[in-house]
Amino acid sequence: MKHRFLVHLISHTTLIVDISEIGPLRINPRTGNTQIVPLLQFAAWKEAEQYLRAKGADAETLGQIKKMGSGVLTIV
Repeated sequence: MKHRFLVHLISHTTLIVDISEIGPLRINPRTGNTQIVPLLQFAAWKEAEQYLRAKGADAETLGQIKKMGSGVLTIV
């Protein structure tokens, strides 16, 4: 299964948004169609890293995301 995540390191919190189920969004300005997605919050990077490693992420990619402070992670 393919997983896609938005990862944001904010101060002492790591937020991970699971966008795996999102397809092309076509938002109607009149109705404001939206889609709810899971958001995970971790108090420490190590916890977030363990979660993503369990999903199949590699250490090199996670290191780059940590260095940049945010990123889109795709796990095939």
